[in-house]
Amino acid sequence: MAVTILQILIGIFFMFTGIKIISGKMAAEFERFGMPPMFNFLTGLIELTAAIGMVVGIWFPVLAVISGALLAGTMIVAAFVLIVVAKDPFTKAVPALVLCVFSVTISLLHLL
Repeated sequence: MAVTILQILIGIFFMFTGIKIISGKMAAEFERFGMPPMFNFLTGLIELTAAIGMVVGIWFPVLAVISGALLAGTMIVAAFVLIVVAKDPFTKAVPALVLCVFSVTISLLHLL
């Protein structure tokens, strides 16, 4: 039951952030990182697709495993970009790392 609740929360969170990124509301952040505008759309699409997969994964666990891995990878890259590329303090990367841990946890719990 706890995994299902976590999947729903992670799915809803990434649906909102994916839509926000695709809409261009975070374009300035991607520009600050020196990334082309295509990354804005691609990142949003990955997050939105994986979020839907996370929720549908409640009934089809293989989708939760794949979505969790995809979101974890996205969040690891986000943390790397914040710390290494943007040279932001580590504390700015903590939310991405927490979301990464949640996503990996969901994937692993469905594999066990």
